Amino acid sequence: MAIAAVFIAKEPKTLLVESIILLAALPLLRMGKDLLHSLRYYWPMVGLVFIIAFFSFDFRVALVLAVRLFNLLTVSFIFFRAVSPEETGGALQKIGVPYGLAFMLTTSMRYVPLIGQKIRHIIDAQSSRGIDLRLRLKNVGNFTALLMPLLAQSFVLADELALAMESRGFGRKGRSSRKHYRITFREYALLLSALTLLVIFAWWERG
Repeated sequence: MAIAAVFIAKEPKTLLVESIILLAALPLLRMGKDLLHSLRYYWPMVGLVFIIAFFSFDFRVALVLAVRLFNLLTVSFIFFRAVSPEETGGALQKIGVPYGLAFMLTTSMRYVPLIGQKIRHIIDAQSSRGIDLRLRLKNVGNFTALLMPLLAQSFVLADELALAMESRGFGRKGRSSRKHYRITFREYALLLSALTLLVIFAWWERG
């Protein structure tokens, strides 16, 4: 619903208000420091979208697209920080998604921070050998020293995961869940309230 609200907003001031609300919610959720750490990856993408849209259209369109992208990234950041991969997989199975697809999604969510950690380790190791891997134009040729070890370690991780799945009988029928998720009355009330606010916001945004 938050993503829908970001797409519904058309005016720059509305998108900026959404950004303020999202940024104000981060300290309450104790995610402010984590977002500041992730902003160094956000700003290049947001800035690139703004520059391309500015030269292709005008300032207003560029501002709308850049702020909308920032809001979408922030909403995704909050969601994946607040909801664990296990809860996401359990919810997907509850709504009828096949276990294989839910497992692929939750596994990718677990592996993203692991791959990020391996990237940092490779950069530290190569920097100790005198290979500069900072984001500079002159260092483009050095990136093979990062990509090749990362590719090799990714294949090793995939092979270990396949062996672990096979040893645990991944394809066995009659799989049971360790934890069963149920929506409580309070959560139904929260969903209804959020949906009502979304409908009101869509009606107001349309004028």
